[in-house]
Amino acid sequence: MSRKPLFFIWSVLLCLTASGCLYRGEGIFKKIGNSDYKASVHFMNIFVAADGRPTYVCGAVSREDGITPVKNTHIVLKAKDKAVVSHGHTDHIGIFKLSALMAEDSYLLEIDSPDYFGSKSIVVKPNKNNWHELVAHKKDPT
Repeated sequence: MSRKPLFFIWSVLLCLTASGCLYRGEGIFKKIGNSDYKASVHFMNIFVAADGRPTYVCGAVSREDGITPVKNTHIVLKAKDKAVVSHGHTDHIGIFKLSALMAEDSYLLEIDSPDYFGSKSIVVKPNKNNWHELVAHKKDPT
């Protein structure tokens, strides 16, 4: 009998969190209405767009010549608000594979390496083939 109130409280908190009514910031909940801490993509919209499955972003990283692969390079996928959504490394032939729960939106693929730089703005479509090629430019040693 004593479990019902506890279950009700947890259910209400879960619903509020899923609907985007609670805001996050600095480890405590900020005052409701502060738009600086409002999540730009609601939790439930991601599940509807991707059917609850992760969306994959795959591709290849090559040098300026378009032939030479860039090996063991850190790749970062960022949302519009510059939050890191996913990250990974290229393999021995320059192929990367990233996955996350993502809605159909524009994202930024970046090369995060001390030797190379490069980025590309992409549109991710859930449950589709999201293959993208990045061109890596050599950083100047100065």
